[in-house]
Amino acid sequence: MSQGDGLSATIKSDENTGLQVAAFAGGRREGMLVLVAPVGLAIILTASVVLLIAGWQIARGLPIEMPTKVNLQLFGTLSYLIGIWIDVAAVWFWLSRRGLLRDVFVFRGLTRPVVAASLVGFVIATYGAPLMTQWLSGVVGGGPTQARIDFHGAHANAIYVLLFMITAPLCEEILYRGLLVAWLRRVGWSDAAIWLAGSLIFGANHFIPLGLAWSVVMVGLGAILFAMRLWYDSLTPAWLTHFLFNAQPFPILPLINRFAPALHPGYLS
Repeated sequence: MSQGDGLSATIKSDENTGLQVAAFAGGRREGMLVLVAPVGLAIILTASVVLLIAGWQIARGLPIEMPTKVNLQLFGTLSYLIGIWIDVAAVWFWLSRRGLLRDVFVFRGLTRPVVAASLVGFVIATYGAPLMTQWLSGVVGGGPTQARIDFHGAHANAIYVLLFMITAPLCEEILYRGLLVAWLRRVGWSDAAIWLAGSLIFGANHFIPLGLAWSVVMVGLGAILFAMRLWYDSLTPAWLTHFLFNAQPFPILPLINRFAPALHPGYLS
């Protein structure tokens, strides 16, 4: 090898090392946006609301009364709604400056295979979730572990639609199946490793709002969604499956109750 060839190889090696360092440095920021920001912002916002209420009571000379559990859940839900949109907006701004939007916001058209795969994923998740919760109830003891959602009142229905049917399917797909997948691929992870780690991360980030049992269920849902994202190289099938799964309380389950009650999954009432 000539001296010029050796110098060229050294320069290329230095360039590759620099690119790897840059990727990992950017990856730390991406990791924070996916793993910390949505839930972290929700906790900060909820705590801020509680402190503001306490401060207002002190300023008015009133006895300090902590919010009820129901109000805390409402504050937490609205805080997560606000926090995750802030997170997605930050991702959009950051990636647009780096010219990487297409690597993360990979929504493609709805084709017949994509729709069919999404429907299959929805059916598996819908009927698999109650089976998993029943199994968990036997493992941890106690009664059946179910998701109980209060749909009494227009405001509760509006919050559910806004958070679970609009925000979560869109924003969580962008953060987990978009940003997280793009980051892990860039630092050299295989698709199999991304599928496993991503599913576990997706479930773990649901532990605080949903508890242990449903965070485990979310690992299973995450496995379906990550598989679709990696197989089709698109966020569209995972988004559609996610939307349908979250839309069960209405209109899907009411329609099943009306036309085929025997097919009701039996875990939401």
